[in-house]
Amino acid sequence: MKHVLFLFLDGVGLGKNDPEHNPFATAHLPTLKQLIAADWFDTATATHNANASFIPTDANLGITGRPQSATGQATIVTGKNVSAAIGEHYGPKPNPAIRAILQQENVFKTLIQQQKLVRLGKAYPPGYFEAIASGKRLHSAIPTAAVAAGVKIPTLQDYIAGFAFADDYTGQIWHDKLNIPNAPIYTHAEAGKRMAALSQQTHLLFYEHWLTDYIGHKRNMPGAIKQLEDFDAVLTGILAHWDYENGLIIVSSDHGNMEDLSVRTHTRNQVPTLLIGANQQHYAKSVVDLTDLTPLILAHLTS
Repeated sequence: MKHVLFLFLDGVGLGKNDPEHNPFATAHLPTLKQLIAADWFDTATATHNANASFIPTDANLGITGRPQSATGQATIVTGKNVSAAIGEHYGPKPNPAIRAILQQENVFKTLIQQQKLVRLGKAYPPGYFEAIASGKRLHSAIPTAAVAAGVKIPTLQDYIAGFAFADDYTGQIWHDKLNIPNAPIYTHAEAGKRMAALSQQTHLLFYEHWLTDYIGHKRNMPGAIKQLEDFDAVLTGILAHWDYENGLIIVSSDHGNMEDLSVRTHTRNQVPTLLIGANQQHYAKSVVDLTDLTPLILAHLTS
């Protein structure tokens, strides 16, 4: 079965080779470096080999100002230039115009209509659902698209059952920050192995990781380095169990942020897109900006 694992890293761009402000300049990333000899800085050019392609990707979409989460994420999951459609970058949560676009058409909805199995990969804690129900919180763009498609937003019970993953991949954060003692804890390699296995049972598994953007806004260099190294360790586990013949991994982001800790804001830097696995070199030719990611997913799953 053809399948896609989309690893969405919120707020990760390509910044300067600056050890003082860019965690990419100092983080230890052995799996990424072994996988592809890419320059993860603003000097980057597209790089390809037999297993992976790295493509600097435009997140500005022809609109002035700093890209924002709602429009960037909506663009990723619809294939439409949502910033151009509403006349601005907007976020963090979708406004009515963005919600209308997401509810009308998105990649989850298209795949469900084709009777494909779609899962969100990140589990949400009980407090999240309570806040949504009370009106104190709004869904971000990706859960909004999922709800419109009838895709379940994973719960603590889904995490315990092995059908979703924690914000930090391992589940430790649910113990330390949320006081949920029954949440299983995994190593990063184990979490990666579980992601690979669940992906093989699912046409599209979309995992949303927001901590990168949060830490970027906090200008937390040790935390940013840890985020990158944790991701590298999870990727190690994924690749050790990946189905290269049928499975395509997509790593991308909605806007820059964590790559420039000299500021608390988003950046206009390009974002990295990493493709690993089946037909990745062919698909890489079509990636220029964030509008190209939904067509890429559909091309792999419907070809």
